Amino acid sequence: MPTFYPSVSPDFMAWCAKQKVFWTASAPLRGDHINVSPKALLSSAFTFLGPNSAAYVDLTGSGVETIAHLKENGRITIMFNSFDAGPRVLRLFCKGRVVEKGADKFDEWLDRFGEDAEEKFKAVRSVIVLDIFKVQTSCGFGVPLLSMSAGDDETPPKPCLIDRPTILKMGAHAVSAGKLAEFQATYNGYSLDGLPGLSSAAAARRSKAGAVWYAATAAAQAWAPPRDVCVLLAGVVLGVAATVAAVTSGRWVPVQAL
Repeated sequence: MPTFYPSVSPDFMAWCAKQKVFWTASAPLRGDHINVSPKALLSSAFTFLGPNSAAYVDLTGSGVETIAHLKENGRITIMFNSFDAGPRVLRLFCKGRVVEKGADKFDEWLDRFGEDAEEKFKAVRSVIVLDIFKVQTSCGFGVPLLSMSAGDDETPPKPCLIDRPTILKMGAHAVSAGKLAEFQATYNGYSLDGLPGLSSAAAARRSKAGAVWYAATAAAQAWAPPRDVCVLLAGVVLGVAATVAAVTSGRWVPVQAL
């Protein structure tokens, strides 16, 4: 299930530091290309500066999509995921900016990655600075599990990725229990920005909201206060309204002035 946080906790920071890869996603305001990039060297090239800020070293590569997108609109998402036995996906929704090599304070930013950062990252072209405004975690059962192949007498075991059976079992259980439509209505109706998602889920959400509104209206209509109470409240409201009208028109004179 997705869970949202306003900042990155120390536990999340420690978990992120243990992962071997992180992913960046960005897009222009116009155009057809959405960029997703895997990044390695996590232990040395990515750092949290606080619960709502981070930065990573951007090495020279064959593309420049992230830099271009950040310069245009500042939108970027960072994703971490686990390939080990404890599944998790963690996203950092950010506003980012680019500090290019040679720019003011670039050296100060690079020094945050260690005294040997300049020697280690010889092909650095920028530091990407991230302002984190939302954190999301989810189960991660859809991410494969890193394992070892069995091997044989001629072929030694080697690392491989295998499917996690949990995601299929969870889906089958939801179907058999009649809970799949409810789950979709809860989580698949609308995007984080309020855009319609799965049509059937969005319709179910609207229908449910309408039912809640109807029930609340019916309950309000069912409660009828005694007639004397209504008359008293009406008198109070009319009295207050008359006083306000007199004050604003200048016709009301305080008692002290008489």
